[in-house]
Amino acid sequence: MDEIKTNFDKIMEQFTDSVTQHTMPKRLSFGCGNNSFDSTVAKKRKLSAEESPVGKNTSANVSVDQDGGQSSLNNSLISSPWEKRRLRADLIEANSRIAKLKKEIEHQHTIRSSMEIMYNSKTASLQQQCDFTASKVLDLEKHLAALRKREANAKQDLVKTKNSLNQQKQIYEDTIYTLQKENKELEEKCRAAYNKCSNEIGQYKRELEQLEMELNLRTEELENSKRLQNEYKQKATEYQNIKSQLETEKQQHELVKSRVKDLEYEVASYGEWKELTKTTQARLCSLPDIEKELARVKQENKNLRDALGNKLLLEEQVFDLKTRLEKYDEISTDTVALKVEINTLEQELKEWRDLAADHCPVGSPQNAMFLRNRIEQLLQKDIVTASEKGFSKNENDLVQSQMHEMKIQNEIYIKANNELKTALKHHKNLMSRVQKKLMLVAKERDCYKQLVDNFERDLTISGQLVDALNPDSQLRARLEMLEKTLAGYKEMCTNLEKELASTKLLPEIPLEVPNNLESYDRLKKEIETLRIENDKLRRRKDELELELEHRYLKGDVNVDKCKVLHLTMNPAAEAYEKSKTEIEKLQAEIERLKRKNKKLEEDQEEMTSRLNETQNLTVNVKEINSLRTKLESAETKMQHMKELYKNASLEFREVCYMLFGYRIDRVGNTNYRICSMYADNENDYLNFRLNESGILDMLETDYSVSLGEMMKTHLVAHNSLPAFLSALTLELFNRATMTA
Repeated sequence: MDEIKTNFDKIMEQFTDSVTQHTMPKRLSFGCGNNSFDSTVAKKRKLSAEESPVGKNTSANVSVDQDGGQSSLNNSLISSPWEKRRLRADLIEANSRIAKLKKEIEHQHTIRSSMEIMYNSKTASLQQQCDFTASKVLDLEKHLAALRKREANAKQDLVKTKNSLNQQKQIYEDTIYTLQKENKELEEKCRAAYNKCSNEIGQYKRELEQLEMELNLRTEELENSKRLQNEYKQKATEYQNIKSQLETEKQQHELVKSRVKDLEYEVASYGEWKELTKTTQARLCSLPDIEKELARVKQENKNLRDALGNKLLLEEQVFDLKTRLEKYDEISTDTVALKVEINTLEQELKEWRDLAADHCPVGSPQNAMFLRNRIEQLLQKDIVTASEKGFSKNENDLVQSQMHEMKIQNEIYIKANNELKTALKHHKNLMSRVQKKLMLVAKERDCYKQLVDNFERDLTISGQLVDALNPDSQLRARLEMLEKTLAGYKEMCTNLEKELASTKLLPEIPLEVPNNLESYDRLKKEIETLRIENDKLRRRKDELELELEHRYLKGDVNVDKCKVLHLTMNPAAEAYEKSKTEIEKLQAEIERLKRKNKKLEEDQEEMTSRLNETQNLTVNVKEINSLRTKLESAETKMQHMKELYKNASLEFREVCYMLFGYRIDRVGNTNYRICSMYADNENDYLNFRLNESGILDMLETDYSVSLGEMMKTHLVAHNSLPAFLSALTLELFNRATMTA
């Protein structure tokens, strides 16, 4: 608002300055009468040569030409396009402010509607909760009455159970007698079972002896398979040697390829090339022998794989035999456990007999089932009575706690209701403020309408009236019109400032939703209609401005009495000069490129002539080119494969490092350095060397000397490198965690 106010003040100051300083105001207009520039330079200024009657009386003739262009620019009046653009910018700022205010109003309406829905849902949920608690209290009262009745019934049941216990005591004595008889029968059955078990144990022993015989046979077969395995290992080493030879031959093949590449550069020397081709052909003739050797090695590899498969089958058979042996061992242990269990069962039987004699009445059957049923009945009755008492106590406590919670909730709801009432009051005040804002928007709309009417009036004035009216009267009429619009804007600014001050003084209140939805819908419709009218007025204003500019450019003003106003620092002329210099630079660049192209064509002709001279040679250049392309493609493939292998090897190393905790670096041909993930220092590493027999030897380092005890336990005693490395990682990990 302050910016709009300052802009209007500036415009008014300019108006007053122009009126006071220039007694003979001139009118600036646009025309197409300038012949000094091309048609690309648009909107050139003109200055009308009409003089006011005030100027005639004072005999002060003002003439504007090309030399005095700068001073006439500064003396331009309010009807110049520059001032129109400025006014248009002010109007755009006012429109943006209106749009912001409208957005704020819409935002407040949306918040209000959401809060109304929320509070309605809250009140409904609170009402439901109150109803639920009331019904719950009634249910609890009913439940208390039922519990009291149940307690009286439980007391009566207690008296009855005491009487029935005395009666059942006699029955238990009878059951104990029957149990004793059954116990004797069980003893006889146990003896029979013991005899059967002894017979089965004898059979198991015989089967064990047979299994031991089979195991001996399998061990002999295993030894044979180990011998075969050793033979296969020797063959595998031979295969590895052949493989290494093949790799060396491949390297030689690559050397041959590189030699072919070198020969391309030595095409001129025919004699040397011929000798080299002979040597390469001789080497290429040896390729079939290498391929035969490769086929033989593949066959041996296949045989080795078959032998390995047979070895695995034998290992599976040995594993099955071992599992069967373990099962027989378990059966033998089970027989021993059965004997122990029989003894314990006999002792338990004696205890049960004593218990039955104590509890069963005399003459009653002393059965275990009878005794168990009686004990279970008594226990169930005790459990039921205890659970009922506990349940009644818990329910009483629960009812009391719920009553206390209901009281607290009731107090909370009363407070919330009071808060809602205060919020509704605040919201009514806010609604009145919104209505005031709407009034301001309506006033602004009226201002826009007035502006549009003024533009229409300017347009409807005919050419004759324009000629008849003197510039002074036109200026006065325009000043009056602009003063009216400015007064309206000032009033609007003051109202908005007052509104802002009042809103700042008010405390921040959360928006609450009124119960009246009709007022909200009505306000929303009014805002929409105002927005539509505002858009229409804005479009109309833009159309009128365009029409005004078109009329000025068209030349409705008398061209004979107007003179062209030239700028000393014309931006169009500067742009034209810049484009001219750029074109000159580009033309120079084109000439340079043409010369370069010609030179390249001449070099190409020389090359073609040389190639034509060398066509008499036996080697065809096309074949060499094709070989070169093939070689390049093979090299690119090789490079790609190398990169893939490098990436895969790096990934494999990283995975090994993450899984096993050791980083392995190759120092020499057969030397390897190992460093742990949990090492305290970079110098804490181990060195290993792969000997000719394919076994790793540990070399002495400063760090390995400090691991003497671990080396004795794992390397000297058991000769196990994995166990040594895993023990080292565990020790380093424990040390790191302790320090952490």
